[in-house]
Amino acid sequence: MTDSSVQKTPAPPVALMRQRRFAPLFWVQSLGAFNDQVFKTGLLTLLTFRLADELGLNAGLHNTIGAALFILPFALFAPTAGQIADGVDKAKMMRFVKGCEIVLMVLAAIAYQIQNLTFLYVLLFLMGAQSAMFAPVKYGILPQYLREDELISANGLVQGATFLAILLGQIAGAKLILTETGVTIIGITVIGIAVIGFIASLFAPPAPPLGTPPHVDRFFPRAIYKVIAAGRKVPKAFEAVLAIAWFWFTAAIFLTLLPPYTKETLRGDENVFILLLATFSVGVAAGAVLCGRIFGADARIRTAAWGAGGIALFSVLLFVLTAIYTGGLPEAARENPMDIGAFLSESPAWGVLICFACLAACSGLYLTPVNVVLQVEAPPEERGRFIACSNTVDAAAMTLSAALAAVLTLAGVSPAGIFALVGASGFLAALWARRHPA
Repeated sequence: MTDSSVQKTPAPPVALMRQRRFAPLFWVQSLGAFNDQVFKTGLLTLLTFRLADELGLNAGLHNTIGAALFILPFALFAPTAGQIADGVDKAKMMRFVKGCEIVLMVLAAIAYQIQNLTFLYVLLFLMGAQSAMFAPVKYGILPQYLREDELISANGLVQGATFLAILLGQIAGAKLILTETGVTIIGITVIGIAVIGFIASLFAPPAPPLGTPPHVDRFFPRAIYKVIAAGRKVPKAFEAVLAIAWFWFTAAIFLTLLPPYTKETLRGDENVFILLLATFSVGVAAGAVLCGRIFGADARIRTAAWGAGGIALFSVLLFVLTAIYTGGLPEAARENPMDIGAFLSESPAWGVLICFACLAACSGLYLTPVNVVLQVEAPPEERGRFIACSNTVDAAAMTLSAALAAVLTLAGVSPAGIFALVGASGFLAALWARRHPA
C-alpha cells in the first residue's frame, strides 16, 4: 500500500516534492535526463568540432547518425520494456535500470578519454536502450503512487524538470567537451550523477504489478505489433498516444532546425542558439508547471486544445516576426554572426524571443494533460505497455518529422517557413481536441 492511500486531499506541487511517493522518481528522472544529454551533446560537439576534421568525416551525416542511434532503441526496445514493467515491481525495475546507467557512464568516461568513434556510437545506442527501458516505469509508476487528481501537478513537475535537465545537460556537454580538461570533468560528472540517481531510486516505494504478468516477447518486431494492437483496443488511451505523437512530431522539427535557424536566419552565434534553447526549455517547463494552476485536476484531451491552438498561433507569428527581424538587419550583421549582446540590441529580436517563449509555454500546456489522459485511461495492469506503445509511436513520428524537414529544406523552404507550416497543424489538433467528447 502506498502513501497515497491515506492522503485525503491532493498535495500541492511543493508538498509533493517532499514526499517519498514522488520525490525519488522526480530526481531519478531529472538526473537521468541530464546525463543522457551531457553524453549525447558532448559526443555530437566533439564529432563536429574535432573528430570530423581529424578523421575527415562529414559532420552533418555523422550528427544525423548519432541522433538516430539514440532514438532507434525507443522503437526497438520500448515494447518489450513495457511488457517487463507490467510484470515486475516497477520500483525494482527502476533500480536495475539506474544500476545499468552507472556501468554505462563508467564506459562513457573511458570512451571519451580514448575518443574512439565506434565505441562512442555503441554507447550512445546502449544509452538510448537504457532510456527506453526506463520510459514505461517513468510514467507508468505515477498512477500507482498518486491519485488521479494529483497527476496534473506531478506530470507538470516531472516534464518541467526534464526539459530543464535536458537544457543544462546540453549546455554542459557543449561547453565542457572541447576544453582542456573537459573530457575528464564530463566523465567524473556523469558517473557521479548516475550514482546519485541510483541512490535516489532506493527510496522509491514498492510498485508491484497490478495484474497477471504478461508474456515477454523478445522478438522485437512482434512485440512492437502487439503493443500497438493492444493500445488500439482502448480508444481513449490510444487517442492520447496519437496526441502525444503529434507533439513530438512538431517539437522534433523545431529542435532539429533550431541550429540552422539561429545561424542562417537570425545570424546568431552558438551562444544565441543556447539562448533560444534555454528559452524553449524554460518555456515548456513553465507551461507544464502552470498547467495544474490553470486547469486544476481536470485532465482531458479537450483541455489540450488551448495548448495546441497556442502552438499554431505562435508558430505563424514567429514566421512573421522573423521576417520583420531579417528585413531590418544591418549589412554587417548579415556577414558576421552576432553574439547575444548584438542580437538583443536589435529591437525585433525581443519579439522573436518572446514569441518563442510563448510557443514553448503552450507546448507545456498541451503535453501535460494528454500525458495524464494516457496514464488514467490505460488499464492499470497494462499501463507499462501503453506507455511503451506511446514511446514507439513517438519514435516513428520523430523519424517521419526528420524526413519531412529534410524534404522541405531541399525544396528551399526556410526554417521559419517550416516552423509555420508544421506548427499551423496545431489549429487542426486544437479543433479535434476541442470537439473531443472527453
